[in-house]
Amino acid sequence: MSQDTSSAVEAIADRDPGEDDDPYDEIEVASLPDWWTDAVQEFEAYNLRAYRPPRFADGTLKRAVVKKLETKLGVSIRFVGRDVSYRDDWEVQIDGEKMTDIGRHRSPDGYTVFEIEADEFVDKVTEALEE
Repeated sequence: MSQDTSSAVEAIADRDPGEDDDPYDEIEVASLPDWWTDAVQEFEAYNLRAYRPPRFADGTLKRAVVKKLETKLGVSIRFVGRDVSYRDDWEVQIDGEKMTDIGRHRSPDGYTVFEIEADEFVDKVTEALEE
């Protein structure tokens, strides 16, 4: 299940948007992939904290792994959390069918971290499709 980040949450909970470090301070946002640039701009438009893309436990960007699998295997992979509360697991769906539950937490840096390493996730998806 999810790790305890309550001290980190307490440390930043009362900050106004934009008070945290800007992860894009030293890079050209336009040099990022389109999906990332779009998310950064949307977050800025709503005066939210900087966009930080979800990752797997080993730090690998979730989107890159999922897109590669979808293309290679010809499937749709979605991470779904319906009627969930903080610390509840989400589910991973392949073509709309539940494959497995997946733990997640918010890192102190503001990333959603799915509690599985990228290689293990790839193996689980591949095995699920072989069944």
